[in-house]
Amino acid sequence: MKLRIVSLGLAAAGVIALAQNVPEQFVVSGKAAEKIQDFTTINLATAERIADACEKAAAAENVQISIMVLDNDGNHVYMDRMDGQGYLNIVTADMKARTALLGREPSKNRMNGVIQDSAQEFQDIQLGLFSNSGGLPIVVNKQLIGAVGVGGSAPRVPVWSDEICAHKALVEVVGPSVPPLVQDLPPIRGMLRCRALPPQRRPSRVCPRNS
Repeated sequence: MKLRIVSLGLAAAGVIALAQNVPEQFVVSGKAAEKIQDFTTINLATAERIADACEKAAAAENVQISIMVLDNDGNHVYMDRMDGQGYLNIVTADMKARTALLGREPSKNRMNGVIQDSAQEFQDIQLGLFSNSGGLPIVVNKQLIGAVGVGGSAPRVPVWSDEICAHKALVEVVGPSVPPLVQDLPPIRGMLRCRALPPQRRPSRVCPRNS
């Protein structure tokens, strides 16, 4: 019993030490953090800086976007909607951010998975995930503090995309420790037809299935 208590104590100490490794400039701190019992969640100032950086990048490309920043519990922290953006643009930005948060990975990974296996899209929908690029986790010193999702613009890879906008903003605000973007996989021939059909009606000779 004593050994177990000591082990739990060491584990808790490790979590606290890791939380302290996140600079206060990025997360809620002080009395506010004590109030919510969380010293590892993104603060409003950081969320706003990420949105501002992404909006400036979009303006430089003469495009309009919607940006959603979530904390590490999935709560809305900051939303930025440029003029000309509608409901779908805003909602998909939120869906991308939430997908990145739940998976602890870029939402493009879900999209690439669907490109390789169309049956995965149905599973993603059941799990509440959005198989599209534009969502990135926000990680500082190996600690997840939130997620950002960007929607609303037409991609021009490798020059521009919603994901590129989010990545540029994170690099500007968080720094060079932000991982590089995930590779874009080319669509498989016939995949658009596959995605238009329910899983049970997708021809196996064209549409890859789970084994």
